[in-house]
This record gives sequence, C-alpha cells and structure tokens, in this order.
Amino acid sequence: MTDIINSTIDLFLYDLINSLGDDEKDIEQKRQYFYQKFHTDIREKLEQDRKDNNQNLEVEYLHLLKSIYAPLDSDTSIENGYYYPVRLGDSYGLLLEVAVPDKKTPEYFAELREKIQQKLGENIATLGQTWMLSTYLPNSSEKTPEEIEKIAQECYKAIFPNAEEIEFDSKGEFIGAGIFEYSDKSLKQEIVKLEDQEIFTVVQIQHIIIAIYPDQETFQKLGEFYTDWMHLFYYHHKIIWAYGQSRILTSQTKEKFREIQTITESIEENITQENAKINKLQKISDILSKVQVIIKQYTSNLNNLKFQQGAIEINLNNYDKRLQTITKKATKKVVYNQTNINFLENFSQLVEEKYLLQITKDLESFELGLRLLEDNINAIHTQIETEKAKSDRDFQEFIAVVGSGVAFASLAGFNVIAECKSMFTNKFFLCQNTLLYKFILVIIGSLLAWFVRRYILKRP
Repeated sequence: MTDIINSTIDLFLYDLINSLGDDEKDIEQKRQYFYQKFHTDIREKLEQDRKDNNQNLEVEYLHLLKSIYAPLDSDTSIENGYYYPVRLGDSYGLLLEVAVPDKKTPEYFAELREKIQQKLGENIATLGQTWMLSTYLPNSSEKTPEEIEKIAQECYKAIFPNAEEIEFDSKGEFIGAGIFEYSDKSLKQEIVKLEDQEIFTVVQIQHIIIAIYPDQETFQKLGEFYTDWMHLFYYHHKIIWAYGQSRILTSQTKEKFREIQTITESIEENITQENAKINKLQKISDILSKVQVIIKQYTSNLNNLKFQQGAIEINLNNYDKRLQTITKKATKKVVYNQTNINFLENFSQLVEEKYLLQITKDLESFELGLRLLEDNINAIHTQIETEKAKSDRDFQEFIAVVGSGVAFASLAGFNVIAECKSMFTNKFFLCQNTLLYKFILVIIGSLLAWFVRRYILKRP
C-alpha cells in the first residue's frame, strides 16, 4: 500500500447570513445555526467579537474571530485541528482542518473525516461545502501520473466508502501537485431546522478536490492559498445555490400559471347569454380579483428569478477573476513547478451554457405567459362589462315598459268603477276589486308599450 505524508482534510462550508426578505429575527436564527458548528467556548468568543467589531456591517471578507483561528477542541492546540470562520458578503464561510503529520496510507483519511463529522453533527451547510484532501509523497519522482491518480482515487474512496467507482471530472497541476476534481452535478434539496421555522435550501450533492504534492516544501505552500480557495469555493456554491433557487421558483411559477389558466378557462365557460346575470357577473368579478392576487405572486416570482439570474452573473464574474488570481499567485510563488488549473474553468462553461441559458429561456417563456394571461383577463373584463351594460339596458327597458303600463292604467282607469260597470255588469267581480282592475290595465298597457317599442319604433 502506498504511503502518504501529512494527510490533511480541509472542509469548506458556507451558510447564508440573510436572504431576500429576511428580517432581524431570521438573521439572528441563521447566525445561531452557524454558531452550532462550534463548541461552546468558541460560540461565546464569536458572540463577543461580533459585538466588539460591529460585524453587522456587510463586508467582502472579515475574520469573525480576533484570534482568526480556534482549536477544534478547547483543550488542544490548533495543530491538532482548527476552525477558521469568516464572513463573505451576505454569507458565512468556515474552514475546518484536521491533519496528521505522520506517514500513513490513504485509508487514514476516513479517520480524519470522522473527526470532522463528530464536530459538525447534524449541522449541514445551507449554501454548500467542498472537501479538499491534501498530502505529499515520500518518493513522488518514482510515481507516474497514472499512479498518482490512483492514489487520489484511494483517498476519495477512504472518505466516501459507499460511493461507486468514479472518474475524476478533470485534473491538472497546482504548484507541482497533481490536482483532481470530482463534482456531482446533481442538486439535492435540504430542510434546515432553525429555532422556530424550517427553511428549504438546494445544494450540490458532492464537490471534492484532491491534491497530491510532490514534496514537503511544496506542500507547505498550501497554507498561503486558503483565503483564495475560500473565495473560489464560495462563488462556486453561491452560483449553485442561486440556480437551485431558480429551479424552485420556476416550479412555483409554472404552478401559478396553471392555476390562473384553469380559473380563467372556467370563467370563460360561464359567461354566456343564459347565465350572464348581474349576480353571476358580480361573482365572476370577485373571482377575477382573486386571480389578480395570483398574478401578483406570479410577477413576484419572475422578479425573484431575475434576481437569482443577476446573483449567478455576479458570482460567475467573481469566480473567474478569483481563478485568474490563484493562477497568477501560484505561478509567482512557485516558479519551479507548473500550475495549470484551467480545468476549473469547466464550471464557468457549465454556468454559461446551462444555468444562465436555462434561466433566460424560462424568463422569456414566463413573460410571454404573463402577457397571454393578462390578455385573457382583459378580454374577460371586457366581456363582463359588455354583459353588465346589456343587463342594464334590459333593466332600463323593463322599467320603461312598466312605466308606460302604469301611465296607461292611470289614463284609462281614471274613473275605475264607472268604466268597469259600463263595460261589464254591476256585479262583475272586477268591478268589485279596484286594485285588481288597475293591475290588469297596467299589464295591458305594458304589453302594448313593449309591442310598440319592439316592433314599431325599432323598424328601419
């Protein structure tokens, strides 16, 4: 079995400080969730240092501890493992490192990973995490590139023993080290339990970097790049998180569209000559008011989707710049060993060709859908107003006809009793009931008025 020296695991984790719409209570709950990754002594230091340094201000990069580092165990030194917490804009970053300086085999990485997991417990990263495994070989000059890659495979298998055999997505060189990346492109949805609420987040299933250095001297240069890796992996996971949020928003927006479409189709079926009564039309108007609320939610989702698109574009730009910075820095610091990490640009290509393109297409589709929905609703409003106007005209027509009938009864029945007796016998029952006689005259007058208005006055 191959020997490796100074086996080191660095776990980079990222948590949101706040997201769109969060209030002070939400921010405090997320802070406390982040603090749970530390033991009690460090939590107290974090809280005290936060108050002393006014860490409520959003800054690009800020150490959260005055001491910068803190030991994994309160009764040991940082050489046995440490925390390195920082703030990156609207997020927290945390590096946990454990290492053993002795000569070991790749399988020993399993014990180091277990030590980290014991510290974290069930506390997951809400933005994402990257594993970085580093070591150096006692006799690297005797190893071929294929053998070095095989050692990297053994290191991977040590921390993910249940995983299937994998092929590294890409590989390159970093200050002389053979560096390998495995990135599971799949996303998973996690439920994070805060104090009194649950939040849903979408993170990458797995992202791991393995670096096999040629010697101790080169390996010791690794520490000079932690800040750069902290930035680079942050942008990586912030992009994936924003894309994951866009998928949630896309699903919700599609559901809103179907909901609105179902309601409008139902309304259109109900606006007919037979049932377009005033009370029916008023009920439909009330339903349309509720539809407008859903339209507002639909529009809000579109705006949030654009916000996530913008977040991806900004973080992609930062990712590319940081990648260039790392390359230039590595080339300057270690001139005798080659650095070629262009393979990390594959992520940028994925973001450009899949993430941003998908969101752009979704936005175009949803904005077209919004216009169609608004056109349908405006058409329904117009139809309702037309039917209401027609109902109003019918009602006015009815009033006019009845008014004519009343006028006719008033004129024709001025002397009701006398007229009735002259037309019928004295004992005829209508002559005994004045009100009924007048009512009949009103009906006769109304029918005559209706006939005249309908068939005589409307003739061309």
